[in-house]
Amino acid sequence: MKKPTTEFWQRAFLAFTVGLFLSCAARVSQGQEVDRSKKPASGAPVALRIPAIQMRSLKNGIKVAVLEQHELPLVAVRVVVDAAPTLDPSGKEGVSSLTAAMLSEGTTTRTADQLAESFADLGNRVTPSGFTTVVPNVDSSMKLLADMLLHPAFPAPSLERLRQNSLATLKRQMDQPSYLARRVFMNTVWGAGHPYERTPTEESLKAITRDDLVAFHGRYYRPQNVKFVVAGDVTPAAAVAMIEKAFGKWPAGGFKARYTIPAAKGAAPGTIYLYDRPSSPQSVLLVGGVGPARNTPDFYAIDVMNTALGGAFSSRLNLNLRETHSFTYGAGSVFSYRLTPQPGDFYAISQVATPKTDSALVEMMRELREIGAKRPLSADEVSFAKSSAVKSLPLNFETVEQIASAGVNVLREGLPLNYYNTLTASYRRVTPAQANAAAKKYVDPSRETIVVVGDRKEIEAGLKAAGLGPVVVVDENGKPVTK
Repeated sequence: MKKPTTEFWQRAFLAFTVGLFLSCAARVSQGQEVDRSKKPASGAPVALRIPAIQMRSLKNGIKVAVLEQHELPLVAVRVVVDAAPTLDPSGKEGVSSLTAAMLSEGTTTRTADQLAESFADLGNRVTPSGFTTVVPNVDSSMKLLADMLLHPAFPAPSLERLRQNSLATLKRQMDQPSYLARRVFMNTVWGAGHPYERTPTEESLKAITRDDLVAFHGRYYRPQNVKFVVAGDVTPAAAVAMIEKAFGKWPAGGFKARYTIPAAKGAAPGTIYLYDRPSSPQSVLLVGGVGPARNTPDFYAIDVMNTALGGAFSSRLNLNLRETHSFTYGAGSVFSYRLTPQPGDFYAISQVATPKTDSALVEMMRELREIGAKRPLSADEVSFAKSSAVKSLPLNFETVEQIASAGVNVLREGLPLNYYNTLTASYRRVTPAQANAAAKKYVDPSRETIVVVGDRKEIEAGLKAAGLGPVVVVDENGKPVTK
């Protein structure tokens, strides 16, 4: 008897699939006919419930958040280190990111290749930010994690490789109009030298030494700046025991991460800051300014309002610029937040066809102006935004990794431990009046910075003729240029 060939099995699978389809179709045809002229009724909303966040502490002060989920024999461990780029020394921007990247480049007892071999033996990868693995591998994975966080070697060849990678990334970013728009935005809104404006440059990356990384690690990678999240098939007692075993001897010292953030210097209101990108087929429009802190009591009203303004495909900005006028493939708006109680950013953004730059900006400004004035959000818009927020939530907590990410968000943002289990009710309480009040308070184009990145010779005259404000040509640092 001949051994079945690959072609035989392919034909057999195809026949089985077709037969199964025809069988299901026959069963459907025997039942009630589907009226395709009517939209199917939505099912009952799924209540969002994630495991309770149980807080514990190690003897050296490290906080541990545990979220029990015993459906599968999996455990996700995440490390939250408070060592943000705003802590980079002046002139050495990029130290924090290079320090974090170098932690996986070898330890005092294992080279990077030996670490990779250990991961292969386990069948799961371990990074300085954590791991996900089966229960029997947790202890071994935790040992590797501790070795990377506590005993990095910072090998010089790896530093040079990562430095060159960072320089290449920076060069690519300087060719991206959206990146350039953000650079101009941060400089004009916050001001040159502000912690939020400072970003790695070619000069700062080249100035960073191995000693800088060792110093940054010793200063901020300390128990007082570290938290753990453990989610999955584990109890709080077991989680604390395994982390205590690996990290209990992490010595105190260094400094508590503290952020001194000066106020925004602010741009000239009503001014268009134009960055010249010759021969650009599209222009980037970015309109925004200082946003609220994450702990604002208006958070849910802001989120609902922004969904209707520019946070969904059916939002006002996208329907106007894309669907009505065909200026762009997409337009939206964002409220981005930093660590509480630091202020955030708000901006509307779109990439539009170069010949339509001025027309698109006029429409964008009109939408920003009218949502808080003569065209407030309707009850239907608010209802849709609330429904979108609530109905999408369960999809974000299907896996152990997603549950661990929720714990990370709670710790990083300083949110209440029951935050996610009250999220649905918090969204549903938002009224149209509250959403419209948020629009009036937080979306005011008369106070916003206008940034345009595009081909100056093609768009400057149109921008001036639009009558939105004076046009100032600037470099990527927001400084006026004379040519």
